[in-house]
This record gives sequence, C-alpha cells and structure tokens, in this order.
Amino acid sequence: MRLIDAGNYSCHLSNPLGKIDVQPVTVAEVQGNPCPKGEFLAGEGTSKVCLKCFCSGVSELCHKADFYRWNYTMAMNDWKMRYATWDGKATLKTVEDIQNFSSNRSLYYSLPYRFIEHQSKSYGGYLQVPLEADAEIPEIILMGYNRTLRYRNSHPDEILNRTARIKLHETNFVHLNGTEIDRIELLIVLSYIDRFLIEMRPKRVRYMPSEQSIVMDTASDYRRGMGSAAFVEECRCPAGFRDSSCERCDFGYNRAFVGPPMGLCMPWEWHRARYVPTSTTPRAYHYV
Repeated sequence: MRLIDAGNYSCHLSNPLGKIDVQPVTVAEVQGNPCPKGEFLAGEGTSKVCLKCFCSGVSELCHKADFYRWNYTMAMNDWKMRYATWDGKATLKTVEDIQNFSSNRSLYYSLPYRFIEHQSKSYGGYLQVPLEADAEIPEIILMGYNRTLRYRNSHPDEILNRTARIKLHETNFVHLNGTEIDRIELLIVLSYIDRFLIEMRPKRVRYMPSEQSIVMDTASDYRRGMGSAAFVEECRCPAGFRDSSCERCDFGYNRAFVGPPMGLCMPWEWHRARYVPTSTTPRAYHYV
C-alpha cells in the first residue's frame, strides 16, 4: 500500500453462513513520500532525487516502480532489421535493397518492433550501439508523437569493445534545431516511438550491415539480476488508461488527440459516434 491509499474504508465479509460489516477500517501506517505532490522519489542509495510524475499528463499520483532492468538484443544484420532514407525533416522512405544503394546518400538502420512503440520503461537505461572502424558515434534519431529528437553526439557514457553506451536521458538528446529538451519531452517520444533510426556508414564504397549487436535496456517486474530500474515510475491511472505511465489505452478505449500532448483515451462509443458515419462499414481500430 502507498501513501495515497491511506484513509477510511468499510470492510464487508460474507460467505454462505452469514455476513459481517465492519466500518470504519482505517489505513494509517503507510510509508510516506518525501517528495512534493506530483513527484516521486527515484534513484538508489545516496543518489536519490524527486522527479515529476509523467503519467502521460493524465495523473499526478505515482511512485517508483518495483521493476528490474533487462534488455533487448538484436544483430544489426538480422533479417528483421529494416533500412530507410531520411531527408532530415519529414520525408522518410523505406529501402528494400541496400546492395545497390549509392554510398553517396545517407542510409539508416530503421529498428523493427521490440525497439519501437511503447518504450517509456527504457527511460534511465542504456542504449548500446556498435561503432564502425572510424569509432565515430552514428546519428541517432527518435520519432514519436509528432516530435523528432536527435542524439546530441557528445561523448557517450562509455565506449567499450567498439560499442558506445548511451544513457536514455534528456541530457543526451535535443530537438532537431538543437534546443534542449526536458524529461517530459523525452518520455512523450519514448511512450510511442514511430521510428528509431541509427545512421549507417558505408564500408568499401558500399553499405553492409554490421555483424555486431544493438542492445537496449527496458524494465520488467521479473528479476533478471541486472539491478533495479531506479527511474521508472508507476502511476495511478484514470479509467481508460493503463501501463506504468498511463501511456496505453485500456481495452474498449481509443486515443483521441485532444487535451494533453499525447491525447486522451476515449470510449469506443465516443469514437464511433464522432468519426464513423452510419452509412459506412465500421473500421478496425487498434489500441495505442
């Protein structure tokens, strides 16, 4: 139980032999939150800090999640890897055949499912990106909720065995125009990543996928021996929202882009009345 659970309750016990009503039942001995309202205590040991609840902008009740770090791993030359070109603005095109792709043009790894979509639990974890022979850190682009963030290309947290270890933190990413971002901006993008691009470097005047692997941290309630996910929140979500940061719509709800930056989860009936004319066949919606 948490501090927000403290208060008076009524207790009702029943079975085939009878019924007992106890009222009131007071819950008082609950560990408090030393942070101000709308914040939670993150971190471990002596390096703890109060962070503002993100909760997708729909709640101010959160606490540190009891999650543990684990990660996704994929070889850069895996058959599931995708490739794309990007003009630095809005135009992004998928490339099917990279064997004959001109080395004079920029080409990116376009990370597949598992590294995109719902990744808010990766906040505070690390992204491990393999480096080419020149040891330069490639351009890294995150796109989501009409936002595009770029890795600031400063010194990574660590380089080991031709692999750059980059913390998924707001200090490591900026907007395309170079302006700083805050924690909320990064979490909005991580909540639903549309595109995750990593620049490729040509080898011997042609593009060849690296044989090394990319590794991305995430979090789970399953203990995997990788330590606590010390900066991941768990929110008290209102009806229609689910997951640790309320970033997903519950079943029977669909996202409407009104209100908060990520929109609101509205009941299907509201969507049907507003968007689906009675003269057409209802369309299939997916939960985001």
